[in-house]
Amino acid sequence: MDTGELMREISQKVVAIIDRGDLAALLERAEVVREEDTILAGRIRILSLDEQVLVQEETPDRDVLVRELVSIDEANRLVDSRLADYERMWDGCGCKIDYFAHGNGG
Repeated sequence: MDTGELMREISQKVVAIIDRGDLAALLERAEVVREEDTILAGRIRILSLDEQVLVQEETPDRDVLVRELVSIDEANRLVDSRLADYERMWDGCGCKIDYFAHGNGG
């Protein structure tokens, strides 16, 4: 799917599941504002593309998820929340992340 179609799909959903080919195309066009290795579930990134702010992450099952957020600050809060969740998981909390929740999901 071309990037325009991908961006329309992302804008219409709380969380869009995309394939790795679409991720590669998105990463070619977008500016990576922040990138963190979660250790437990791949990388989480804040992307900027045509004035849209996106957070791209993976589930532990390696599904690639993208969501649009209203600002870089909101995206940073989501990433910080996810990293805190992963830290607790690493420590054995038994907690799980709801990747499809609206907002930060944390």
